[in-house]
Amino acid sequence: MRPPQGRTDERVAAVSRSLGLAQILWTVTASDYRDHDPEVIKSRILDGAAPGGILLLHDIYPGTVPAVPGIIDGLRARGLTPVTVSQLFAPDKPRPGIAYWNAL
Repeated sequence: MRPPQGRTDERVAAVSRSLGLAQILWTVTASDYRDHDPEVIKSRILDGAAPGGILLLHDIYPGTVPAVPGIIDGLRARGLTPVTVSQLFAPDKPRPGIAYWNAL
């Protein structure tokens, strides 16, 4: 589960643990809620992307979806492969209650 706005503390950890859920946060955010320019979004993500990293984008903002093809191309050009969170942690699984900002 992703705590809203990334706000986590021991209470959030306890609730997520009781529900059997890990807390999945992010290594880099596009801040796409603030800037809707696809080039700005792409640059923010590519500037912070690294192996094992988790990227946060929101498909509800107008510049995000148009930025995705360039993000994917930029990641692949660096030898990085976009995957789901489950694939990122496989074959392991994130532990309930623990907050993860990356898979390393």
